[in-house]
Formats: sequence, C-alpha cells, structure tokens
Amino acid sequence: MGQVATMDVRIVSTDELMQRVQRATALMREQQLDGLIATGDFSAAMNYFYLSGHLPRDYQSNFSRPHCMVLTSDGQAALLVYGVNAENARGMSWVSNIYTYAPPFSGNALVTVLRQMGLTSGRIGAELGTDSRLWMPYQAFRQIEEALPEAAFVDASRLFWQLRQIKSAAEIALIRYADEINGRALTRMFADLRPGATEHEVMTRTAAYLIEEGANRPPHTQVLVVSAAKARSMGHRSRMLGPTQHTLEPGDTLFVDSGAIYQGYWGEFNRMGIVGPPTTRQLENHRKIREIVQRSISEGIKPGVSFRRVMEHMVSLYQELGLAPEQYARYTGQPFMHLCHGIGLNGSEPPFVRMDSDELLQPGMVMSVEAYLEDEGIMYGSEEDVVVTSDGVEILSEIDTGLYIIGTTERAG
Repeated sequence: MGQVATMDVRIVSTDELMQRVQRATALMREQQLDGLIATGDFSAAMNYFYLSGHLPRDYQSNFSRPHCMVLTSDGQAALLVYGVNAENARGMSWVSNIYTYAPPFSGNALVTVLRQMGLTSGRIGAELGTDSRLWMPYQAFRQIEEALPEAAFVDASRLFWQLRQIKSAAEIALIRYADEINGRALTRMFADLRPGATEHEVMTRTAAYLIEEGANRPPHTQVLVVSAAKARSMGHRSRMLGPTQHTLEPGDTLFVDSGAIYQGYWGEFNRMGIVGPPTTRQLENHRKIREIVQRSISEGIKPGVSFRRVMEHMVSLYQELGLAPEQYARYTGQPFMHLCHGIGLNGSEPPFVRMDSDELLQPGMVMSVEAYLEDEGIMYGSEEDVVVTSDGVEILSEIDTGLYIIGTTERAG
C-alpha cells in the first residue's frame, strides 16, 4: 500500500508561520534564550497555535491534554501532542518533528523532547508571567525543572506579546472580517428584538446570528448584556453578570458587547439600542460617548505616541464635553482603566493603553477603543476596532452612528 497523503487543513499559511518563527528566533537571540516552550490544550492554545499553526481542538472544557511546541534559537522545532491529535498536527503545522504521548500527561514526556532538541542546559523561555498561562499541570512543570537542573526556565511572556501584539496583513484581514460578522449579527439582533424580550433572548439571538453570519470558532455565547431592565430590577448594572430573564420595556436602553471569532481571530465591539424613541438626554449621552471614542481615534492614535498621551487626550475630551470628573476618574487613578485593549487570538490582550504606561503605539497594533459614561444609573458605551498604520490609524469595525431603535432598522444619532 502506498503512503497516504496528509490532507492540508491548515488555517495559517506556511509562509505566515515561517515569518512568525523568524521574528521569534530573532527575539530569542536578542533576549539570550536558547529555547522556547509554547503550550496549549483543548480549552485554549493561543501561543502554541500562533507559532505552530496547529489548533488542538475547538474550545472544550478539558485541561488534561496539554500540547507543547519547543523552538530553538536557530529555528529547530518539535511538537509534543496528545496521541490522537498527531494526524491533525501533521496536517495543520509546518513542524515535521512530532512526538506523542498517552494520558495522563507527564512532564517526563517533554523532558524527552527537550533532550532530543539539545536543550538540557541554557535559558529556556516559558509562559510564566503577566497575561500568560502555562497550559500544563504545575507538578508536570516541576518534573521538567527537576529533571533538567542545568537548564534555567525563565519568563518569556514579554517575548510572546512582542510577537503577537504586532499583527501581519493576514491577521488584520481576519480581524476585519470577524468585525464584519459581529456588525451584521448585532444589526440583525437589534432589528429582530421586540419590547418584552429578555436579556437571555438578546444573548441567544446574538450568538445564533454570529454563527449564521460566519463565526466559525467558539465561544459564541461570550456576549455581555446590560440593560436598564437589569438595573431597574436588581439595583445594579454589572457587566459581568450573565443575561437575566428581566424584560425590556419602552424607554429601556440595551448595551451589548459581543465578538465573532473567525479562523481563531476575534472581532469584538459593543453597540447600544433602545426600546422606542430615545429622550433628548439619552441621545446626548450616547452622542458624547461616541464622540469621545471617535475623536480619541482620529486625533489621538498614531504611531510613536505614548499610551499616557493617548489617555491624556481622551480625558481632555471628557472635560471639553462638560462631563464631571467622576466620569473619567477610573482612567486617571487606580485601577487605571484602559481606553484601548489589544485584540487578536484573544478578545482582550496586550497592549493595554493606560495612563500609567509610557509604552509607544506601533504600526500593526490592533486594538479595541472603548469609553463609557454613566447617567441616572445607566451605562452608555461605544467601541471601535482599529489598526495603527505607518502614518495614522484605520478603523476596522463599522462606525457607531447612533442608538439602534429596537425592533426596527433605524438608528438615532
């Protein structure tokens, strides 16, 4: 019998992956790393997927099947995968050196790979620091450290984020398309809702429309819903509380923050609607917050500008529009809320543009720009996804033009 051809099921092109690896090895040499370990499992595998091209599985609540990629500073690579995933790894990844294991996962399996790669000593980077996670049991990692006493395992989180926060043209195209999906889903949801709908219906409709419009990776139900109905019934408007069975009545505002994932990349932003015609006060509140977001983008975001300067400009807009200091206090002091967060393989990732950072904006950074104000117990928000270009900024999301009038195709701005 002849050799069976491996079907090409790649999400990321080999050329794109090799560009990432070249950037990674250059940073490794700069930071004096001899090796790098990227990990993932069935629930998440961002750094592993980013460098290997292999997506272990769509989201599943399963933490017992780690996957590891080992990369040396001269560009040699190997994967360690759960046995049943070997063929998928061969089909999706550029890496040909693939090791397998049978559960339960043991650190000794990765020790074998590291030894085969000549990494028994030196500095080996791993996901040990800020905004990172090591996707294997702590005891397994301790086994690795103890088996290789001459190796120093150091934090490589900064390296991973140096790579991932600068997006390629291919990544930007995927995020733009995901934004289009999210925009279409939100427009359909606001048009199809009716007075008396519950927050839970808002979430389920949005999730269904995200799938129908082309979102092809979970989670589809990561939809934040905040309505005047919740505030009225519960006495607070927590964004982090899941959707409730409280019903939307005439005059109620509805805030929905949703995201579509396409080929692993997020397009994520919020929009607001209202049941029936808005009051002058509601219109004015939403107009102000849209202006703050859109002018923060057009006037404040460009390459070489410090995060602190972006934030100072945003605060000046709150002041110019006559908003009280308590509306922007969260940005000027603890907890130093961000105006922008990065977006990519995560719905929220570095960079975080905050007042306490002098980091500089760079071309290729893709960010969600969001701002909020509160009035009469109601939160008003607006958000756009943007990419920093060589000479300015480009908006990737469809620009927020006003409050959706629920149950219609109209918007009030």
